[in-house]
Amino acid sequence: MKEYIVIIAVFAVLLFATPFVFRAVNARETPQTSDSGGQEAQPHFPDGYDFPKTVSLLRADSGAVVELSVRDYLIGCLFAQIPSDYHEQALKAQAVAAHTYMLRLRQDREYVSDEPETCQPYFDEEQARALFRSDAEYDNALTRITAAADYGAVHALFHGGEPIYAVYHSISAGVTNTAYTVWGVDFPYLRSVDSSWDREHSGFIQRNEVSADSLRLAMFHFNRTATMPQDYDDWFSDPYKNEFGYVISIAVGEEGKRLTGGDMWRAFELRSTSFDISRRMMGSDDDVFVIETRGFGHGVGLSQYGADVLGRRGYGCEEILRHYYTDVVLAEVRT
Repeated sequence: MKEYIVIIAVFAVLLFATPFVFRAVNARETPQTSDSGGQEAQPHFPDGYDFPKTVSLLRADSGAVVELSVRDYLIGCLFAQIPSDYHEQALKAQAVAAHTYMLRLRQDREYVSDEPETCQPYFDEEQARALFRSDAEYDNALTRITAAADYGAVHALFHGGEPIYAVYHSISAGVTNTAYTVWGVDFPYLRSVDSSWDREHSGFIQRNEVSADSLRLAMFHFNRTATMPQDYDDWFSDPYKNEFGYVISIAVGEEGKRLTGGDMWRAFELRSTSFDISRRMMGSDDDVFVIETRGFGHGVGLSQYGADVLGRRGYGCEEILRHYYTDVVLAEVRT
């Protein structure tokens, strides 16, 4: 069931239209707390920003728009986005990211949706309870999630006086990706930062075999004018990667048109934008492609697993956020 939550978290950021310096953290160093004796620094309040007291949420399944307090909205977001047994500091960081992303979305729309493809996922109580084997497990998770939501409801991340696109993913490829690599739009607070501890995750590397027919069909749905050549060796070639292993572009199809790593991730529903793809010969009609991925998700912004590791090493929520989002201000909401 935890894998299901992680998958939801990945799809939460599939189709975003756009997308403090924190000292270097070494995976083997002794955890250090902040200079404030382990307490988070007093956050800054952005004068003049109008924080909403409620969230208008469109439920995709019913078409109904429900009005929720920010706290209750974040509780539903957290159940849908991150394993509830992650460290409390990681849960708080995710709550701040979800709150911030909602604030950014509401600048351009009347309400937000629970559709992962356009906004971010949200589970109501019935959906959240279904994740657990017993009421006791749910109640324990609810206590942890609520504490994080209480914090997230009164904190948000700002850059240049505006809430940031606080995107997030499950597991990075050892460093985080940039927004430009995935969406072609640059944001100064979404830079590549170290997250080498993500390599500790048991599912960091995965290999999947996909039939040529499945890839051909996926390519057709992504781009109905694209054609794939008869020779499978010509399907994918000349990958261009950044220094961290994320695919920037790769030649695809008969015309050799280059797709970005983000396009490949979306078109073929890849596990990560850090991948290698090769052909395994099975016969003239049964060839498959082997896709090896590193990490889980687009790799931009907050790594949820990375935040969990840092929390267990003694880092606070603000330290985690300032590491994964560059030069941001942690703002305190005044009601």
